[in-house]
Amino acid sequence: MQQTILLSPDAFDASDKTLAEKAYRLLREDIVAGRLAPGLKLKIDMLRDRYGLGAGPLREALARLSGDHLVTLLGQRGCVVAPLSAQDAREIGELRKQLEAEAIAQSLPRGDRAWEERLISAWYRLERMERSAEPRDLTEWEGLNTEFHEALVGAAHSVWLLRIRAMMYKHHERYRQLSRSRPALSRDVHDEHRALFDSAMDRNVPRAIEVSCAHIQRTTDRVLAALEVAQQRSES
Repeated sequence: MQQTILLSPDAFDASDKTLAEKAYRLLREDIVAGRLAPGLKLKIDMLRDRYGLGAGPLREALARLSGDHLVTLLGQRGCVVAPLSAQDAREIGELRKQLEAEAIAQSLPRGDRAWEERLISAWYRLERMERSAEPRDLTEWEGLNTEFHEALVGAAHSVWLLRIRAMMYKHHERYRQLSRSRPALSRDVHDEHRALFDSAMDRNVPRAIEVSCAHIQRTTDRVLAALEVAQQRSES
């Protein structure tokens, strides 16, 4: 006799939530990385073909991304990838400097052996890639860069500070993609990371904050230069 298997509503809810989380993660990564361009109309059919996910999880993901200010809702006309602007770049850069400074000020004095080991490990992996003569995998580098910066502030005691910092880090990362289009602005990111690591290991909070703020500002300056070039091209 054939056995009938009954699934509770909770099972469907769990499945839907998992798919919605997957849709959110994939869309967020593509927006931050610039694979979905600013201003792009996000049609459900297009997204369904791109990610192989249903309309329900995709709509839930878009709603969450709207809350993250990575997607702009257009009322009954759907939604688009949030645009980029020089004003946003400046504000995000300034806010990230403030949040990073406070997180560093909390983290360095409280960092224990586990914090130190995590920072050393993250630095070693990042340094090995940055010093390698082989072509750099930018996706891998972004992951290692994120690990290093998160390890640096990992001992901060304020949960909300770290949450807000993480959100602004992602927004700044999205703008950072533009900075790569301005190679003429010379910069040695590896030396900047080395100075940040050394000051952290010395528990020198003022120096670490100084290096961090300069590090973030250089990225913002490159982004603003790239946005200016893009604006000039659109007007010509």
